[in-house]
Amino acid sequence: MKRAKLNNDKITALYCRLSKDDGTNNESMSISTQKTMLKDYAKRNGFLNCQFYVDDGYSGTNYDRPAFRQLIEDIQDGEVSTLITKDLSRLGRNYLETGTYIEVFFPNHNVRYIAINDGVDSIDNAQMDITPFRNIINEMYAKDTSRKIKSALHARKMQGKYMATTAPFGYQKDEKDHNHLVIDEVTAPIVELIFSIAEEGVGLHTICNRLRKAKVIKPSFYKKEMFERYTDEEKMYDWDTAYVSKILHDPVYAGNLTVAERPTKTMRSKKRQYIPYAEREVIYGTHEPIIEQSRWNTVQKILESRPPVIGESSSGYDNIFRGVIKCADCGSAMLAKVEQKRKRNNVLDKTFYCCTKYRKFGKEGCSSHTIEARTVHEVVLADIQKHAGQALADRKAMVTEIAERLNLQLSADKEQQKKELRQCKQRVSEIENLYAKLYEDLTRELITEKRFQMLSARFDSEQEELTAKIKELEKSAIADKEQLSSIEHFAEQISGYAGITELNFKIINQLIEKILVSEPVEVDGQKIQRLTIHYKFIGALETLE
Repeated sequence: MKRAKLNNDKITALYCRLSKDDGTNNESMSISTQKTMLKDYAKRNGFLNCQFYVDDGYSGTNYDRPAFRQLIEDIQDGEVSTLITKDLSRLGRNYLETGTYIEVFFPNHNVRYIAINDGVDSIDNAQMDITPFRNIINEMYAKDTSRKIKSALHARKMQGKYMATTAPFGYQKDEKDHNHLVIDEVTAPIVELIFSIAEEGVGLHTICNRLRKAKVIKPSFYKKEMFERYTDEEKMYDWDTAYVSKILHDPVYAGNLTVAERPTKTMRSKKRQYIPYAEREVIYGTHEPIIEQSRWNTVQKILESRPPVIGESSSGYDNIFRGVIKCADCGSAMLAKVEQKRKRNNVLDKTFYCCTKYRKFGKEGCSSHTIEARTVHEVVLADIQKHAGQALADRKAMVTEIAERLNLQLSADKEQQKKELRQCKQRVSEIENLYAKLYEDLTRELITEKRFQMLSARFDSEQEELTAKIKELEKSAIADKEQLSSIEHFAEQISGYAGITELNFKIINQLIEKILVSEPVEVDGQKIQRLTIHYKFIGALETLE
């Protein structure tokens, strides 16, 4: 190695870098080791005016490092004469960019580059010939490390581990397990409020305005470095629609985790690939939910059904049935039409619903299925009031009645099913014992091989039939149990609406899956139109006329 020519005016840059999972303010032992090595080398070889540039906790594939940026600026200002690193990989692990710096940038700025352990010195052309190959090897190592880290992170995420640095708004990291989320009692009520407002069917701007008027502090001000630092109300309560949308779409609030939301395409590129919400891989039941899964699903449906219009409808009619009321024949949504020519005081009496497909294509598409908006309001309200009153008066009787309508097996039927299941399992066990005895008889030559084959085939056939029947009985029992649980949940939920006098968007979307409107038909000289309400959890109970 050639000794340095003394230049007291310019800096000898000693660059250190270490890649970690998390950068810290304290320098690691490896950085200390690099500093010692570089300092001793500079002293032995007569390099003066030494200055350290340290990036602790930064990947070699990332050239946007604070100390490295400062180093490049100093080189561009003509303040650096020599740059020394422990090895080539400390400068970087991207062979194209590292090669550009070593072979183009440094020579153009008259900077001598030395990598101690790799024996690289830019004033020795013979040593520089092997440098590009070393850079390629360094990048291959970085790619291999990247693949291993991604694989390990993916495996932990698939186990339901939360791997991000900070917890999402509304949660905090468990003190006993930092890869597990627990509800933050301070901020969780705000998430609950956002979902509650969204259930009313209003838009993101309306949600933000309500939060602002209620003086709800936005998430960034709950960070330790921000809290109590600013008193500017305009900033503290200025909620962003994009952030509210992120909260409403995030499965984490239903107790689930997404495996990969926005992965990078390659190691070199820092641009992230967007994956639509519907295509994201989700791990369910990883932590306690702030919002029940069924309620979260309802909000997603509301968000999808919202029309791309900002502000209130110019017609004055609040279509609380949007996304729910459909044509019974073609399945299309029913369009709410306000007929301003009608000489009526209330906008509800001016409004009617008709099939969207009919409006677009006429009779070739479907028939009109026209129904008055007031009729829909009154029929649905009366049906909800009836079931709510039944649930409040005698919930057990209501559950039994609905179960019978849905042909669920109850009481005596369940006991008969259990008895039959026990008998089937008992017979399977008997066949196993008979088969063992049969084989023993064969080995003792008490029966012939032909007899053994005939009897064993008969036992196998019976056992297959019994196994299939057991699966069917168990599946039926589980389905009935789940359906009965859904009926009980429905009864509990609808009982809370006993005594309501008017409907709103939130009530409709919490209770009803869809409303099917049939085309009016003439019966005994009278026109009759059927309306079928499909409630959530239980489906349709009856057809209303």
